[in-house]
Order: sequence, then C-alpha cells, then structure tokens
Amino acid sequence: MAHIAARVLGGVFVVVGLFVTVAVWGGYQRDQRIVREGRVAEGTVVKKQFVAGTDDSDYVLIYAFTPADGTERLEHRRNISSALWKRLRVGDRIQVLHGPSDPRRSFPEGQGVTTPGMALFISAIAVFHIFLGGLVLFAKAAPEDA
Repeated sequence: MAHIAARVLGGVFVVVGLFVTVAVWGGYQRDQRIVREGRVAEGTVVKKQFVAGTDDSDYVLIYAFTPADGTERLEHRRNISSALWKRLRVGDRIQVLHGPSDPRRSFPEGQGVTTPGMALFISAIAVFHIFLGGLVLFAKAAPEDA
C-alpha cells in the first residue's frame, strides 16, 4: 500500500512541477507580448497601500484607467517598486500598458512585468519538484517485510 501512496505522491509532484513551469513561462510570455504589442492608456492613481511583512514588504498601487478602445473604466491593483510607490501620490496620472485583446491584463508602464530571472528561479524550484517526483514515481520498490 505504501508503494501506491509513494507513486501517487510522486505523480502529484511531477504534475504540480509541470503546471508551475508552464504557468510561470506563460505569464512571462504574456507580459512580454503586452510590452511589445500592448496599448497605452492614461491612468490615475486611486490608492496606495503598504503591506508590511516579517521578511518582506509589498508596495501596492491601485489605479484606474479607460482602455484605449474606450470601453468601461477599469480599476486594478499591482505590486510596484518602492521607489515609484514613494514618488506617486493619489490622483497622479500614470501610463498604463494593457493587453490589446484583454485590457484586464495591465500594469503601470515599466512595472509589473515578470522578469526572466524570476521565471528562471521559479522554474528551477519546479524542475526540482519534477525531478523529486520522478524519482519517487519511477523508483524500484523494495519488498515490504511481512
């Protein structure tokens, strides 16, 4: 029975690792496509939030914009750099990049793009999970003592 549980656990590690790898590189490609082909709209800073953690802090910007095609005004939140967060005030105008076919995918110009370094780091962790899961999944089982 332990052999079956180990195989299931190994399979879960492989599937989760593959899913995370595909998701992170899909996000990276989506962000790069928005940078290359996205539309620019003028946005307004609605609110700023500082979320302090024990080991890290997040600088959150809430902004609103009307997409370039003139559809309804959208409001989004995005983690941004501390330097930009400190520089901006509520009511300031910002440039917002958004997807041409999906304006809900947006970020302030120069912010919010998945970096290749972050994608590689997350992929390395995912590949480790795939490798570990593969070892467990395809390992030869030792006979259980009766």
